Amino acid sequence: MRRHQIFEAGLIQLLLLAWVPLLLLLLWVMAYARISIWLILLTGLIGSLIILYSSYFIYQKISYQFRSISNLLEALIQGDYSLRARSHKQGGAFNEVVEAINGLAQRLSHERWQSVESQLLLRTIIDHIDVAIVALTQTNEIRFANPAAMQLLQIEQSHNQQSHSQQALLQQLEFVRELTSGCQQVVELSLGYRQGRFTVYVEEFREAGQQHKLLFITDIGHLLRSEERKAWQSLVRVISHEINNSLSPIASISQTLKRLLERQGDSETISASLHEGLDIIGERAIGLSQFVDSYKQLARLPEPVVQPVSLRTLIEKVAALFNRASIVIETQGDLLLQLDPVQFEQVLINLIKNGLEANALGNSDGLIQIHWALGRQFFTLNICDQGSGISNPDNLFVPFYSTKKQGSGIGLVLCRQIIEAHQGYLSLKNRPGGGCCACIELPLMAINK
Repeated sequence: MRRHQIFEAGLIQLLLLAWVPLLLLLLWVMAYARISIWLILLTGLIGSLIILYSSYFIYQKISYQFRSISNLLEALIQGDYSLRARSHKQGGAFNEVVEAINGLAQRLSHERWQSVESQLLLRTIIDHIDVAIVALTQTNEIRFANPAAMQLLQIEQSHNQQSHSQQALLQQLEFVRELTSGCQQVVELSLGYRQGRFTVYVEEFREAGQQHKLLFITDIGHLLRSEERKAWQSLVRVISHEINNSLSPIASISQTLKRLLERQGDSETISASLHEGLDIIGERAIGLSQFVDSYKQLARLPEPVVQPVSLRTLIEKVAALFNRASIVIETQGDLLLQLDPVQFEQVLINLIKNGLEANALGNSDGLIQIHWALGRQFFTLNICDQGSGISNPDNLFVPFYSTKKQGSGIGLVLCRQIIEAHQGYLSLKNRPGGGCCACIELPLMAINK
């Protein structure tokens, strides 16, 4: 404003320097010509008024124009691009300045809306992408984490202090301080019951003059399990088709031969031998058919049909199938879960049965302890036994692998497939005091609020 006032005062001074000498010269000429003193005074008064009015009008006009431009520029500085100055069609230098500022405001407004739309698009992509994105400050604190990172790594938002899961994660990500932009590394991360292999890709960015690291974390184990499951499903379908094609004619022929022998009435010795052999062929064919049908469960598991289910009622229903005295539900109260009761019941049956068998193999009369907890992001259900624990954890979820003589090797694989179809996670871990715990984690969206 002071610069504007100095500039405007200078223009008024120039105006006065141009008109006051002319008025004085006119008055001197009139006095020299001996014109009436009253006419001279009237001329001086009128001339002074005209000069003063013109100076005031020009001052106001210039001040108004400068204030308009100043307000418009101030609005642009504050981020308000909606204001426009009025331009005149007759042109002129000042009008060119006004049109230039209006054009700048329009361009800034267009660029801001493009920026806002791009940010919204980027935010939508980040919120829905499967890759976990975590931004770390120089002090190794979490600056940003997208929903995939919060769910995958169990990061909890806390304004007061970091949760235990965050501290455990930050300790495991300590190695990223030594990595530069563009580096990629496969690491083993473990948080609570969840552990697996992850690909960590590192980029760097600056914010407020500070250097930060941007981590892109991908759960390799989940992708490998998904591809492994698809490969096994394709293999089972092919094997089922080929074996059934062979078993069907064997069973049919054995029955046909058996009927022919009964009609021909051969000797008792030959007839008995043939009957026995054909019976074995038929029984084996039926056994192989049942064997294949059990494996086909992996390839035919339907999508879960979720509905509100009482957790306690479901567990008590499954516990009634076994020795009820060997199963203890430690958690009080109940929860309503959104899940497929038939599939989830099968999971509970398999896990409780495995726990009871583990207790029996360990010569233990221990109990099956069942308890659950509701966290900020996950519902957790634990089924713990008191057996000898897991001796070979690497092969737990390998299809068709089993340490039991009569085991098919698909129980745990089927359980994990069902839990992952519910967007959850299944893990098994040895207990410090002996035995094993099967942990089922379901996201909070599975809870019926």
